[in-house]
Amino acid sequence: MDTSSHLDLIPGEEFLISCLQKNIGLSINNRILKRGKLLLFRRYHYYIQLAIATEKGTRENLDVPIPFRTEDYLDEGIIYFDYRLKSLNTDSLPKIPEKVSSIYFNNILEIYVVNNFSLKTVPVALI
Repeated sequence: MDTSSHLDLIPGEEFLISCLQKNIGLSINNRILKRGKLLLFRRYHYYIQLAIATEKGTRENLDVPIPFRTEDYLDEGIIYFDYRLKSLNTDSLPKIPEKVSSIYFNNILEIYVVNNFSLKTVPVALI
């Protein structure tokens, strides 16, 4: 009997596996959130926990919420995690507070392979 469920799946897992031990960048609205070498990743409750060796030589764990939708461009080395409300497949939404403190709320997170840490440009979302 298969005990795994869709709740155990990690969105973008194939992409993240391809990024292991590679330099990656994470950005929202062309603002870089973090850059470093992806060491490990795992699903942790409602998050994907990324263990990253940063440019400063430290190891940090970054908790990224499970996205509502993903767009994976493995050949181009980029994936989009979509947190926009319009990407939810529902007709009724709960009441959203006027001020939401999450940087992910109603945004798209880009995770991309970085060939060089001195890279100044960030890919622009095609969505």
